[in-house]
Amino acid sequence: MSDDAITLDHATKRYTDFTLDVTMRVPKDRITALVGVNGSGKTTTFRIILGLAEPDAGSGTLLGADVARLPNTVKRRVGAVLADAAFDAAFTGDDVIRQQAAFYPAFDAALCRGLLERFELPANKPMDDFSTGMAAKFRTVIAISHRPEVLILDEPTAGLDVVARGELLDLLRAYMETPGRSILVSSHNAKDIESLCDDFYLIDRGRIRLHETIDRLHDDYATLILSDSQAAVMDRSHILASARMDGAVHALTDERRYYEENMPGVQIARGDIDGLITVLTMAGEPEHAPTARKIDETTRERSRS
Repeated sequence: MSDDAITLDHATKRYTDFTLDVTMRVPKDRITALVGVNGSGKTTTFRIILGLAEPDAGSGTLLGADVARLPNTVKRRVGAVLADAAFDAAFTGDDVIRQQAAFYPAFDAALCRGLLERFELPANKPMDDFSTGMAAKFRTVIAISHRPEVLILDEPTAGLDVVARGELLDLLRAYMETPGRSILVSSHNAKDIESLCDDFYLIDRGRIRLHETIDRLHDDYATLILSDSQAAVMDRSHILASARMDGAVHALTDERRYYEENMPGVQIARGDIDGLITVLTMAGEPEHAPTARKIDETTRERSRS
């Protein structure tokens, strides 16, 4: 049996002015992020995985099933929160609970009501009365309450304040305590991704530009902030991409220590997702692929707390 909860192999979707071509995998027992600017292809990728959009070419699997022909037995094992999806505005929380219990045999109404109470979400009010933040929390609670094997979450913390975001991230960490589960998540909040996830894919203009672990991002990546004269003489053998911003050259590397040793005094910003996205999306095509390596397929040992 495959250790991957999700696979995409050149899953392609063509539109008039945009083409998505994505290869990626989400192993079991891992939290993987898909990051990128608006319009880069994240939501389309999620829709292909969930069988809501059929790829024009390539292939994909969700829990071993072809994403182009997902049976209900597989759909019931997956929880999803899409940024552009919502429950009927006239439905109350109680209505949604009854609806979900009818479709998902494993739906745990007691768990759901407990989580609604924990997040101070009323079960007797219509969705139309929910704020953006309340609706975001509600959708995630519903997705978790049928105890799925895979969670696919598109911007689950959008509209939440810092306290509510922290509570929701703790809920996702608790969900992952059961072996064999997986999460694929997108978020514009880089701090959430870096504190929650094991690894991430960076998508830009419909293509995966980078796959990396969060640990290696923090340990080895950096952005060099260079004057024109420094950039002109720099050894570019470990530079992944560079772009001119704010009157300086910003160069992305996955060999931070090399430049610390060989360019003393140069301004170096430690690696983070925001820096990666900024340089890679402004730079165009990458100069080099990241250093080849095997990303550990087991859950990393560091605490998720």
